[in-house]
Amino acid sequence: MTSLQQRDVGDFRIYAGTFEARGGGHTAAVEVHRVRGESELLPEVVFSNDCLSGGHRFDGSTAALAHAMDVGHQVIRLRGASVA
Repeated sequence: MTSLQQRDVGDFRIYAGTFEARGGGHTAAVEVHRVRGESELLPEVVFSNDCLSGGHRFDGSTAALAHAMDVGHQVIRLRGASVA
């Protein structure tokens, strides 16, 4: 089963997902878009990784999805974005 979630954080939107891994478990993926701001190129992909943590297999989709969201939040923090 694949799980998907999106969350708006300030000027950004996080898209997080999980995929069933061959042999069991779930892998995590995340994409962060700037959806608001002064750029003329909105929405703008600022980070994308479809094999987070080197393809680590999580026991369940809930843990993989939480990890993907955490990475998305870290990306936003590292960009120095103000999150309302």
